Amino acid sequence: MNSAENWLKLVLRVFGGVSVVAVFRFVMSWRWVGIVQEWLGMGALPDKPVVEYLARSTSALCALYGGLLLVLAMDVRRYASLIRFQAMAIMALSAIGAIFGLRGGMPAWWMLSDAASVWLFCGAMLILQKRLSPMIDSPVH
Repeated sequence: MNSAENWLKLVLRVFGGVSVVAVFRFVMSWRWVGIVQEWLGMGALPDKPVVEYLARSTSALCALYGGLLLVLAMDVRRYASLIRFQAMAIMALSAIGAIFGLRGGMPAWWMLSDAASVWLFCGAMLILQKRLSPMIDSPVH
């Protein structure tokens, strides 16, 4: 196993581990969600069914994504194309999401820090995957 492979596995595990923690937000009491929202300075949480549905769905998808990254970290050579695809897709989604979030009134610090962390981790995944690619394409001796 080489250095690029080890680093890629570490990046996938760290980003996956952070993302999978969203499962707690998925099952957290709605009252607590409101308290956290106010603590972050985002005002009162709207008491509308669609808000709760979207917040919980987003948290569930983040947790699922984290789990996927943890699985991908198990065999970065086998899942090379999937690692590249998900990294590029998440980077694109985060950029578009940041634009919509800013337009929708989300705090700039929130949207920029979210997009920056995604681009940092996914960019690292792409760079490390590229360093690993020649070794994937060459025959193993």
